Amino acid sequence: MTLPHPSEVPFTRPASHHLADPRLRTVRPVRVLDGAESYLGVRYAIPVGWRPLTLDLHVPLETAGPVPVVVYAHGGSFLGGVKEMGPWAALLRHGIAVASLDYRLAGEARYPEPVEDVLAAIRWVRVHAHRYRLDPTRIAGWGSSAGGYLMALAALTGRIGRPVGDHPAVSARLSAVVLHYPVTDFSTIVEDAFEPTRAGLRTMVDVGSQFFGFPLASRPDVVAGAAVSRAVAAASRVPPFRISHGDADHRCGLGQSRRLHEAVLAAGGQSTLEVVPGADHATAVFSSPEVVHPAIEFLRDAWSSEREGART
Repeated sequence: MTLPHPSEVPFTRPASHHLADPRLRTVRPVRVLDGAESYLGVRYAIPVGWRPLTLDLHVPLETAGPVPVVVYAHGGSFLGGVKEMGPWAALLRHGIAVASLDYRLAGEARYPEPVEDVLAAIRWVRVHAHRYRLDPTRIAGWGSSAGGYLMALAALTGRIGRPVGDHPAVSARLSAVVLHYPVTDFSTIVEDAFEPTRAGLRTMVDVGSQFFGFPLASRPDVVAGAAVSRAVAAASRVPPFRISHGDADHRCGLGQSRRLHEAVLAAGGQSTLEVVPGADHATAVFSSPEVVHPAIEFLRDAWSSEREGART
């Protein structure tokens, strides 16, 4: 008998979970955000040996019929952040649902496992779309900073590492991707630094080393191979991207977004790079209407183009 390679064995829910009283895990809708019904702490995957992974699903109330949905991955340098963070509240007012997820952080998992968490969340949304009045054909991704890296790789790979969740065969296809000040290439993150200080550069390297589980300089081939631009070149499909990044970002230089933008264009894909003048990393401007509303229009155009393409 031939045993499967460990990377082929999915991290699925262990059988012992059937012993839990399902009433204690039932998530009921609450009204905490204006104009939306929220399902908080929904379990989307339970990797063996780890805590259950959860997301918050927010569904607009005043929009009839299945609504499009954005799956959002928060920032936090791969070491922190929570699913309640993000610039996504405005989407609800425009008839777009949001599934904001938690993923395993670098203190408990290593690359590429958090990417598989994002993929599992996308698959969960697609499988359960009709239950929550979502449109499974209109799912987009959005990520900020570290979450931007994870979402970009999820959009381009479809699978990386060991599958997580109960639906590994379900498509994780995204209609479009919005990124805010993303990390895209750890092999050039020092080179791309804006006005770097010695302490700042050391922090960048330390964060990357924690995420990969080894010093970045010790395995440069692996680090370079994990660049999002490499995933673009290898992807069978490249969704349209909209990237917003400040030109005064001291934590993750603008060059990181430029590299991804140029890689998408070189692959024949669609990419819009919005350079926000004077903006540092994760500043309030990225939640402002000036940045968020064009992203909403970008998503609407992407969904509309897909529907037109399906008719022809």
